[in-house]
Amino acid sequence: MDKLKLWTRSILLRMAKDLRPHKTRPVLRNTVRILYKEVKIPVFISVPFTIIVIFLMIFMQLGLDYKSLFAALALVAAISFAFITEVNKDKSILKDNDAIVLICLVVIIGILALQISQDYLSPLIFPVSAFTVLTAILIGSRIAVVYLLSLTVLAAILSGSHFYVFFCLFCSALAVMPSANLVSRRTDFVIIGIRTAIAGILVLTMFYLLDTHDFLRYKQSVYYVLLNGALTVAVLLVLMPIFEKIFSRTTNIKLVELSDFNNPLLKKLMHEAPGTYHHSIMAAAIAERAAESIGESPLLARVCAYYHDIGKLKNPKYFVENQNAGQNPHEYLTPAMSALILAAHVKDGIALARQYNLDNAIIDSIEQHHGTSLMSFFYSKALEINSEVSKETFTYQGPSPRSKMAAITMLADSSEAACRSIEDITAVKIKDMVERILEHRFEERQFDKCPITLKEIQDIKEGIISALIGMYHARIVYPDSSEEAGKAENGAAAGGGKSVSAPEAEMQNGSFIEKESAFAEQEDNEKTKNS
Repeated sequence: MDKLKLWTRSILLRMAKDLRPHKTRPVLRNTVRILYKEVKIPVFISVPFTIIVIFLMIFMQLGLDYKSLFAALALVAAISFAFITEVNKDKSILKDNDAIVLICLVVIIGILALQISQDYLSPLIFPVSAFTVLTAILIGSRIAVVYLLSLTVLAAILSGSHFYVFFCLFCSALAVMPSANLVSRRTDFVIIGIRTAIAGILVLTMFYLLDTHDFLRYKQSVYYVLLNGALTVAVLLVLMPIFEKIFSRTTNIKLVELSDFNNPLLKKLMHEAPGTYHHSIMAAAIAERAAESIGESPLLARVCAYYHDIGKLKNPKYFVENQNAGQNPHEYLTPAMSALILAAHVKDGIALARQYNLDNAIIDSIEQHHGTSLMSFFYSKALEINSEVSKETFTYQGPSPRSKMAAITMLADSSEAACRSIEDITAVKIKDMVERILEHRFEERQFDKCPITLKEIQDIKEGIISALIGMYHARIVYPDSSEEAGKAENGAAAGGGKSVSAPEAEMQNGSFIEKESAFAEQEDNEKTKNS
């Protein structure tokens, strides 16, 4: 036995000598990042599971007999029918797996909180306002109304069919529903809690004055309603940031926080790429006006524009707005390499956005704000070297805009960059430039997969023109042809002189202006000959 142990030990030692630990890498697990993972539960699992759980919770609360069984079945069927009917009216929710899972989770948590309230104190302390506001902000107001009706009716049934419980909870939540979509900071939750308590006290006072409550019962109920208001604030403060992060919901609260210029990523952009930062601020003002013109969220549009070019932080000096006079690193690169660096800022931006835990709506705008457009200047330069060069090498990888917000970001970005190049800027020149940019985007078929109508594009155009009227930044004059306009509006992308930011113009260090002047002189000569 000892010989066997020695023999085994010698074999293990010999094997250990052959190991090379410097070539192996330990598996690192960052437990903090687990909180940032999105929940992906299939609908065919989450919905049946929720219905079964709700049925069991209600059945056990009503009593374990056949009448309670059928009553629980009828109640669950009614609640499920109401939610399914409302969800079917909103196609965006049907396509959003996270929204379905979130609805199921909020319903289960709400019923559980109601049962705890009923068993330990009173259903009047159930913070239905908190769950209603939570649903309205994270999912939608229509679903929140269904949730409110279902939970208040259930509260009345579990409390012994007391009408005052239903009416008190219903009015308390109804008093804060209109302000749910106006919440922009977490301190607003305190106001919601106060309104909930005031509405509940007024309803209880009404019942007391109608002699349905004695004073002792009225006094006790007032205490419960005040506790309800405090619990409403606590539930919103605890659950809102958790659901925002886990289910990647874009709320006004989060957008206001992201639009703060003290945000670490925006401060990094300001210090390391000041030109890009200034361009993003101007594009944000344009995007905000464009979003207002079609009824989209101006706050979301502004935040998407703030962060759309954060990928330029990796190589800021390769983009014109961040260069000093006479410094042009693209002069020492091939056109293909320059195009590769320009296109990389999209992928770099996506990676940086995920690192800083930005929402999916913002990441989509970063990914799609150039679509599949062509980097015309570098493509033309490459054709001069090799006429058989592939066009795909000088095309952004896209995809093209898949949402209205991505389309707004694309047009705001290119319009801001293009209109700053106009000399002696006027409203007519701004309108002409924006129309040419929009025409060029149509030629590139950038809106083919975007759920946007021609009427909305027209309204966006008018909103962009209106926003640009007051922005009189001197730049070079753009060419008249749609193709050359497309080259110029590739958008403050590559380097050159400090005074201009259109990549194609600046990359040629003035040759663009000479060509434009020569073209104009040739046109005048032809007119003279004809006359």
